[in-house]
Amino acid sequence: MFELKQLRCFVAVASEMNFHRAADRLNMTQPPLSRQIKQLEHAIGIELFDRSGRQIRLTPGGERFLLEARDLLRRAEDSALVARAVATGQQGSVTLGFVPIATLGLLPRIVPVLSQEFPAIRLVLQEMLTLHQVQALTSGRHDLGILRTPPSREGLQFRLLRRERYLLAIYRDHPLATRDDLTLRDLEGRDMLMYSPGAGWYGHDRIRALFVEAGVQPNFVQYFGETLTMLSLVNVDAGVALVTESARDLQLANVVYREIALPRDLRSEFWLAFSPQRINDPVVRRVHDRILGLFPNPDQPES
Repeated sequence: MFELKQLRCFVAVASEMNFHRAADRLNMTQPPLSRQIKQLEHAIGIELFDRSGRQIRLTPGGERFLLEARDLLRRAEDSALVARAVATGQQGSVTLGFVPIATLGLLPRIVPVLSQEFPAIRLVLQEMLTLHQVQALTSGRHDLGILRTPPSREGLQFRLLRRERYLLAIYRDHPLATRDDLTLRDLEGRDMLMYSPGAGWYGHDRIRALFVEAGVQPNFVQYFGETLTMLSLVNVDAGVALVTESARDLQLANVVYREIALPRDLRSEFWLAFSPQRINDPVVRRVHDRILGLFPNPDQPES
């Protein structure tokens, strides 16, 4: 097999059509340059130069090989550049999972910044529930995840991105829509849309415990896994719903949001999760650090 050094020697001689000038160009003497060409010709099994006349010329095989040699050298240089870019976090691919509600308060802030500042990094977005994200992160299929706090952390690490209040989403003509002093007592017996204990376990566990502690019993008419689904039904007056404040970004025509007196520590949290092994990748680390930099104060809502 031939070496890149031999290709560079060949391209230099083919460009100059003179061994002496090519040797000067390569900052070497002529004898070792001639040996490199001979070794290359031996490796590929053909003569590259016709040396029969006073001036050397490329053989037909040499003319064709010159095109290939230049292409090989270009690709080798490109490969080195790409490798350096990946090693320094300048280029690569990062798979980022996210819970569906993150499309409202978080992704609109994250994606444009990453696209603008890291154009050579390919961001692969995957919508996925928290428990599925944990599996993807631990198996190495995902690099980063925006999720809720899972029941089991599975050796992952977490950084808090956002902490949000809960608001009451109400149909615009609902009797409670004009009230500014709402409490949980106002929801006694009211038709209410609720997170399911399966797909919507995060909201279900917090909100259910809230009503049990307050001794209030709404009429839970239906259970859903996603905030977006519940808000779509609030929009047609199917019930009220407690949702996180970022849900206000989903501007449905018939939905209004009202503050309601709730315990101060009741917050919906979004975390950036990652595997300790994957964070050692410079590209993953760079994206991770930039995302955290966008949310320096987790308790500060987006304006």
